[in-house]
Amino acid sequence: MGGQDKGWCIQNNKTFIEIALQQIQRQAMILDQTVMIAISANRNLSDYLSLGHPVLPDIRPGYCGPLAGIEAAMSEPSLSHINRWITWPVDSLNVPDDYLLNMLVSKSEVSFIKQHRRAHYAHLSLSKELKNSLSSYLDSKHHSIKGWLESFSCNGGRVNEVDMSYQSPITNYNHFETINESC
Repeated sequence: MGGQDKGWCIQNNKTFIEIALQQIQRQAMILDQTVMIAISANRNLSDYLSLGHPVLPDIRPGYCGPLAGIEAAMSEPSLSHINRWITWPVDSLNVPDDYLLNMLVSKSEVSFIKQHRRAHYAHLSLSKELKNSLSSYLDSKHHSIKGWLESFSCNGGRVNEVDMSYQSPITNYNHFETINESC
């Protein structure tokens, strides 16, 4: 994305973060569930704070990727009451309408989405008990979500694929060329 903050890229006159928040809130209303939203961000913090949700920068120096953001959220004392964490990458603008439901009912310690033979490792549902495993993996200077899931599984952890192939494909906007508008 050329160093752009994906949350503030624009698609159809809305920022990516606004699109993601609207989808989360709509799904939470359908489920009739209270959903605590926390935003992982390392820049433009005041802009994210203006959206009315906790904003959590990484607790590790340097850029360690999405796992570091998850670790920061799971480490936040004011969020320690959360038992199940569900991630929603801001660059996924067309997440299936039953995403939250499918991720909430997962009985596995950690789950990720698989769709049309493609794994979406950044779409996670994980138990709060996995914070130490995640932190240990990051301590070993590894940053890959897929690598952490493989390591966790090899050490006896339960990893579940949530098949959502019956839905329209999830599109991740990871490249500037795929954006219709601008960042």
